[in-house]
Amino acid sequence: MVYSQTNYGSSSSGNEVTPSISPQLQETLQQIVDDVVSSLGCVGAMVATLEVNNTLPVRAYSVDIPSDLIGQLEKRLGVGFIGPKSVAYLDGKKGEKFKDNLSVRAVRGLNGRPEKFIVSDNLYDLFRPVVNKHLSRLAQQATGIKQVIAIPFFLQDEVVGNLFAAARKEFSGREIDFLTVFGHQAATAIQSQRRLAEAQALESVIFELQASLTDENKAFQIITDAVVEKLGYLAAFVAPRIGNTLPVRAYTVDSTLITQEFIDTWQHRLGFELLGHRAVAYLDREDYAEQLSVRAIKSGQVHTSDSFYDLVRPVLPKLPVDTVQKLLSIKQVIAVPFFLKGEAIGNLYVVSWRSKFSTREQEILKAFAQQAAISIRNAQLYRQSEDRREVAQLFAKMAFSSAAYIHALRNHIGTFRMYFQMVKPQITNASLQTLGDDVVERLNTAADILDNLHEPWHDTPDHPINVNTCLRRAIGKIIPNQDQLKAREGITIHTAFAEGLPPIKTSPDMLTEAFKILVKNALEAIKEKKNSHNRSSGNLWVETGLGDESTVKILLRDDGIGIKPEDLDKIFEMRWSTKEAGMGFGLFWTKDYIEGQGGSIRVDSTWQEGTRFHLNLPLTGV
Repeated sequence: MVYSQTNYGSSSSGNEVTPSISPQLQETLQQIVDDVVSSLGCVGAMVATLEVNNTLPVRAYSVDIPSDLIGQLEKRLGVGFIGPKSVAYLDGKKGEKFKDNLSVRAVRGLNGRPEKFIVSDNLYDLFRPVVNKHLSRLAQQATGIKQVIAIPFFLQDEVVGNLFAAARKEFSGREIDFLTVFGHQAATAIQSQRRLAEAQALESVIFELQASLTDENKAFQIITDAVVEKLGYLAAFVAPRIGNTLPVRAYTVDSTLITQEFIDTWQHRLGFELLGHRAVAYLDREDYAEQLSVRAIKSGQVHTSDSFYDLVRPVLPKLPVDTVQKLLSIKQVIAVPFFLKGEAIGNLYVVSWRSKFSTREQEILKAFAQQAAISIRNAQLYRQSEDRREVAQLFAKMAFSSAAYIHALRNHIGTFRMYFQMVKPQITNASLQTLGDDVVERLNTAADILDNLHEPWHDTPDHPINVNTCLRRAIGKIIPNQDQLKAREGITIHTAFAEGLPPIKTSPDMLTEAFKILVKNALEAIKEKKNSHNRSSGNLWVETGLGDESTVKILLRDDGIGIKPEDLDKIFEMRWSTKEAGMGFGLFWTKDYIEGQGGSIRVDSTWQEGTRFHLNLPLTGV
C-alpha cells in the first residue's frame, strides 16, 4: 500500500520559516514521488526543494509501508516526514550540525560542485542529526531498507532540490538513471512555478506602483518589500542617483529571520543607520571607488560580491561587518543598476543566502530594478505638472498684488504731480524752475513705466550677450565691494572667466537674475558653515569656458555647508527651502529658466564640504 503526504502551506520552527509553494507545484511533486515508489518498487521517496534561505524542506513523500507502521515510526522517531523538523540546513550553526546529512552532502558536493548522486547503506545519513543513530537503525530494520540515495536536480547550473529514494536492494545504474529523469521533472515543475510566481510578483508590484505615482520613496518601498516578501531574499535596498551621490531611500529585511532588535543593536554598535545620512555612496570620491554600488553605476553593469563589506565600504569597518555577515549567513550581495534614457540613475541592492545569483535571478531583479526607474520618471512628470500649476497660481497672485501696488503708486505719483503743477507758477527762482521741469519729466517717466508694468504682455526681445558680463553684474549686485566682504566676512571670490567666449542669445536681465540666485545661495552656505564651524574664511569660485562646440559652461563652486544627500534631489522643487522664511522659488525658477533656454543645470554636493552647480547654455545660432 502506498501512503502519500503533501505539504501545501508553510511551517515554522523558531524564527525559521519554510516558504509555501503553489498547489500546482505541490501536486506535481507528489505525483513524482508516487511514481518513484510505484514504478521502481522503492520503499519510499521524498522531494526537498532548495529555498533562498539555504534550507531543504521536504515537500512531498510517498511510502509503500502500512499506515499504522508509519504512525509508529513517526511517534518513535519524534519527527514526521513533513513538518517543522523535516528541514535540512546548509548554513549557520544549524548548518554545521547538518553537514553530514545526505541531503546537504549531495547539494554541497565536493569543491562547491554538487554531486550527481550519493548513496548510503545507512538510513541514519538521511535523518541525521534530527533522529539519533539507534532509532534510525530500528526504523531501517523495521522497513527492510538496504540503501538510500539522494539525487540533486538542477535548473541549468543551479541546484533547486533533492530527490531521495529508499529501497530494499542496491540501486542499479538503470534505476539511478530513472531517478535522475524524475528529478529533472521536479526541476521543470519548479522552474514553471518560479516563472509564474515571479511574473505574478512583478505584476502585483506594477499595480501597487500605479497608486504611488506621486511619491517615488513609497514606490521604492513597494519594490524592496516585494523582493524580500515575494522573491524570498534576505534584504533589499533602493538607492537612486542624486547628483554624485547614491543615498539609500528604502529598504526591507526578512523580519522572520532578522528582528528589529537585531537591527537596532547593530546600528547602535556601528553608529550607522540604514536610512541615515551615512547610508550614501559618493561617485566622485576615491575612497568609494571599490564600493559595489559605485562600480555598478559607473559601469552600467550588474555587480556581485561574496563580501557584504563591499556594499558598505568605506563607511563601516570590515571586522564588524564580516561578523554580521557570518551571523546572518549572508553568502552574496548584488547591485543592479536601473536606467532612464540609457543613463544609470540608481541601484537595487539585494542580499542573499545563496552562494550565487543565477542568470535567471539577475534577470528578474533587473525587471524589479527598472520599476524603480519608472517610478522616478512618473514622480518627476507628476511634479512637473504640479509645479506648473503652482507656478501659474503663484504668478497670478504676484500679478494681482503687483497690479494693486502699481495702481496705488501711480495714484500717489499723480497726486504729487498735480500738487507740483499747482505750486510751480509761484516759483520765481530760475534754477528752481529748471529743477521743477526736471522733476515733472521724471514723474512723467515713472508714470509711463508703471503703465508699461500694467501691460506685461509686451515682450522684451532676447539679445546676443556675453555670459561673463552677466556674471560680473550678478556678483556686483550681490557683492558691491569684494574687498569689504573679504575683510568683514573672510569670504573670497575667485573668478576664472574664459576670454573671447561666443555670445548666447537670451534676456541679460533674466540671466543676471539666475546667476544672482546661485551666488546668493553660495554665500549663505559659506556663512552657515563659518558660523557652525567657527571658521574665519570661505571661498566661492566662479568659472566659465567652452563646454563643447555648441555650449558655454559655467561652474559655481563653494566650500560652504553643502547639501545633505537626502535633500539633494529636492532643491529644485517648488516651495522647498531650508530657510524658514524662504518661498522655495529661486532655484526652481532658475532651473526652469535655464532649461527653457535649451540649457542644463545640475548640482552635486558633499555635506559639510561644499556644493557645485554646473550650467551649460547653448551658443547663439546653434
